Amino acid sequence: MSTGIRKVGVAGIGLMGSGIAQVAAARNFDTVVVDVSPEIVGKGMERIRDSVKRLADSYQKTSGKSGIAPNEAEKILARIKPSTEPHDLLDCDIVIEAVIEDEALKKQLISALAESGYDKLLVSNTSSISITRLASAYSAPEKFMGMHFMNPVPIQPGCELIRGFLTADETFRTVTEFCRELGKEPILAEDKAGFGINRMFVPFLNEAVKLIEEGIMSCEDADKTTLCLGHKMGPITTLDYVGLDTTLAIARVLEKELGPGYKPADLLCKLVVAGFYGVKNGRGFYLWEQGKKISVNPAVQRYRRR
Repeated sequence: MSTGIRKVGVAGIGLMGSGIAQVAAARNFDTVVVDVSPEIVGKGMERIRDSVKRLADSYQKTSGKSGIAPNEAEKILARIKPSTEPHDLLDCDIVIEAVIEDEALKKQLISALAESGYDKLLVSNTSSISITRLASAYSAPEKFMGMHFMNPVPIQPGCELIRGFLTADETFRTVTEFCRELGKEPILAEDKAGFGINRMFVPFLNEAVKLIEEGIMSCEDADKTTLCLGHKMGPITTLDYVGLDTTLAIARVLEKELGPGYKPADLLCKLVVAGFYGVKNGRGFYLWEQGKKISVNPAVQRYRRR
């Protein structure tokens, strides 16, 4: 089955939006990515260029066994059109909403797209918010569903797909095939709080934060424990990559809809309030420079066992 999708729009060029745009362009889709200011768009494009460069460097270092060829890297960047104008999304065959995990903001964007005349496939990269509620802001809810990518998008092989209450069968089939065209394995879940992946995974991450908070383990030791589980990345490092603010937003959705057992750890709340978001701003449980881990955050260090 061919979806007929040729041009992909991405609304939001943050950590997730930039990764989604990169993947779409790498799979030969003409890609438009839009955000609210030239500064934000510039930072997002710099993130994409850095990611593509790392892949090209890997190709050269491994004699082509991994990464991408330098000439392909140039083609990927050429397929991406950055913009601050929402109307540039109107002629896209599908638009992927990838703004921060805030229901009101997502609904505002969805509604604005509809009011500007967009009436084609629209998917949300939300990691926890009800697809049915988000679809209520769209003039064509039958063409709306969830497409939850994993971070880092260019590396993670799967994508969680969630139908809303009014999602049409044709929309579901098309988006599922589009997911495969992006090189991602479809993971199907129902429209309930946290869907499947974050319903399982965020409580695990939250419990890891409690270990740090209670002084039971250091960040480094907590990260080592998952080596025994076959995970490539420990929970504390994962939190920094996902974003502490994003994880907190998901945890609050789970707590609100599923009960107090999902309450976010106090240390997680404090870090976010203090402006520690993870890799995206260089400060989380660890300190980061250009995507590389430097040390444990001194604000967290005092929770270590004495």
